Amino acid sequence: MIMDNKWKGVIIEESLDDKSILDRVKIVKSKKSTLEKEAEKGTMTFHYIELNLEKKDGFVKKALGSIKDGWYLHICKDGVMVVIYRNKVFEFSSDEQDKLNQARDYGISISILKEQMPFEVLVKNPYG
Repeated sequence: MIMDNKWKGVIIEESLDDKSILDRVKIVKSKKSTLEKEAEKGTMTFHYIELNLEKKDGFVKKALGSIKDGWYLHICKDGVMVVIYRNKVFEFSSDEQDKLNQARDYGISISILKEQMPFEVLVKNPYG
């Protein structure tokens, strides 16, 4: 098995207070999606990103203050996931169900729908 040296994840541009965080990553692909549900009308821009291992800590620190309340972003590498909310970070491996549940429970506590946090899927496939 070849170990990839890159963290991969997704950033929704509209979730950011500070879009300069996008300058710290390589955007592999971007996709616009129109949401029709009443509570989520509008267009969302999904950026599929990569960043090098040595840039991870700086990225996480910057992301903590860049993301809006009520949103999260994630990066994954080799079965490890980092979930970043505004001012709160969770890091866990795919077999740490307790930590995964803590990350999801925190998201629910700040009004993110459980269905929007498929961490078990994302940790294996960061691009969903």
